[in-house]
Amino acid sequence: MDQPDLEAQAVVALRRAGARFAFVHGSRADGAARGRPERDLDVAAWWGRELDEPWGVVEVPEGVDLLVLDHAPLELAGRVALGGRLLFEDDPVARVRWQAQTRKLHLDEQPRQERLRRVFVQARLGRDR
Repeated sequence: MDQPDLEAQAVVALRRAGARFAFVHGSRADGAARGRPERDLDVAAWWGRELDEPWGVVEVPEGVDLLVLDHAPLELAGRVALGGRLLFEDDPVARVRWQAQTRKLHLDEQPRQERLRRVFVQARLGRDR
């Protein structure tokens, strides 16, 4: 199935399940999957409410990998907020608010995360010698 059809099916399923906006992220959003249709479509969606079972909130079409933004770790949500391609939005105010806040938090935390990675790598290199 080609990407536009898969995206359209994902939008229908997500809207039916009550998602208020969604992004395409990963290789399909940044163009890295161009010419490689066998890659999954990575979609991140936001509901804006507590979900009883976030892992089973919606049945998405085969070939779609869903990230529930309401429960996503900041590192993943931040990457979506910075580099995702908007798939649909039914609540523009909520989307802008979520995206601005998530970008800010992610960018504020980035130096600390990088410092932790450097410490981890240095420790691993020291242990492997």
